[in-house]
Amino acid sequence: MVTKRDSTASVSEGKVTRRVRVVDPSDAVTGLSIVFGVIGVLVGVVAAVVVSTDFSLYLLGYCALAGLAGGSAGIVTGGMIGAILAVAKGVVPRRDIRK
Repeated sequence: MVTKRDSTASVSEGKVTRRVRVVDPSDAVTGLSIVFGVIGVLVGVVAAVVVSTDFSLYLLGYCALAGLAGGSAGIVTGGMIGAILAVAKGVVPRRDIRK
């Protein structure tokens, strides 16, 4: 947990307000989706190379297909984990309310 001193706190009164950095749930979902998607692509390409019987031009197609499949699986998994973490924390980002 990252805490910072509030600049509006009155030091003479002895008050120190702690602020906690809040991560927007949509940012958590997007960030984890990207990370898991890249990992999924790498795992898919490595799996295509390991499973392939010979090295030919078809291997490039297999790697591309496996990369797409692994990447999409990683994006779905990362998004799900990001959403679970955002909901589990129960943090709702503040909205700009202007009246």
